[in-house]
Amino acid sequence: MRVGLLIFGDINTQSGGYLYDRQLVAYLRAQGDVVETISLPPRTYVGNLRNNTIPAALAELKLDILIQDELVYPRIFNINAKLQAHLSCPSVALIHLLDCSRPQGRGRRYLARWAERQYLRSVDGVILNSHNTHRLVNNLLQSKIPPYVIAVPAADHQMEARAAGDGVETCAPKTSAAPAAKRSIASTPARLMILYVGNVIHQKGLHVLLNGLEHTKRDHMHLTIAGRLDMEPRYVKHIRRIIRRKNLEHMVHFAGSLSSSALATCYQKHDVLVLPSVNEAYGIVYIEAQRYGLPVIGTVAGGAREIIQPGINGYLIEPGDSKTLCALLTLLHNDRAHLNMLSAKAQRYYRHHPRWEDSCAMIRAFLLRTIATWNSRP
Repeated sequence: MRVGLLIFGDINTQSGGYLYDRQLVAYLRAQGDVVETISLPPRTYVGNLRNNTIPAALAELKLDILIQDELVYPRIFNINAKLQAHLSCPSVALIHLLDCSRPQGRGRRYLARWAERQYLRSVDGVILNSHNTHRLVNNLLQSKIPPYVIAVPAADHQMEARAAGDGVETCAPKTSAAPAAKRSIASTPARLMILYVGNVIHQKGLHVLLNGLEHTKRDHMHLTIAGRLDMEPRYVKHIRRIIRRKNLEHMVHFAGSLSSSALATCYQKHDVLVLPSVNEAYGIVYIEAQRYGLPVIGTVAGGAREIIQPGINGYLIEPGDSKTLCALLTLLHNDRAHLNMLSAKAQRYYRHHPRWEDSCAMIRAFLLRTIATWNSRP
């Protein structure tokens, strides 16, 4: 099978969506498929919407199917029919997160809804990363969704980020062993070690976590923030002002963007992952954290509800509810037996979660069905 993957930017970008893309490429190549990654240069949103030419990088390709990371929709939403005719193959959208579901201004959201709807009506199938994403796409298309497969992300990727081909992380074997158990109650330090893993952008809700920490006992908590600081500079400045105004400097550490091995070490040194995002389509970090025995706290908005079982492997809060978050962190600090119970069940959840091999195999079967349907058309 000859597969094209159309993306914006660098496939080695550190984010859950690009990790998903890398795992899929690695799996397809391991099955003997030829995969061509086509990266489109970044432009302004409106500039992409106005461009109605076939990208030069696609003009000469010979493919059986083209996977389009849904982020590229503004560039190709109005040329997909022409592109399919030129390539003589079907196209499928790989959807990590609908643009129109992100927090943004009313005008921008309206434009995104219109363009994404046009785009998704132009593809032959969709790959979805969660049931939550399926619900959003189904609503956007008024229940007229194309053929689809739901293949959830996993967390059994190699944390050492070994390369295969063009910098793609390899998939771990399906039988890979779970990591060592978390530290025992007796060896747990006096402070609750809290970890936030995600780019520092508004939708991830770091301000909610900081507001929650304000009302805890300061010497009982420590927060590590692992993620990029260059994506929303104004929001990062706002976060730093919150930290100064609330006198949280001594309990907050910015670790920046970490390599896979450094992040693995970071998970091992912390007690709980908190990501109070207002719009997390699924949340690979929720699974990654449980691999290392960290219970996870997310919000009821988005796909976290598919992962987190309240009181079993973590907790869910309403978006923006820093008061409840404060109470939960205090509980976990004061009741280490409960924290250890959550930790054990988090690792159990990870062991029973689908592996990348499982999800990618579902996608490959879907691609083959889509090709067969395309080729059988009159």
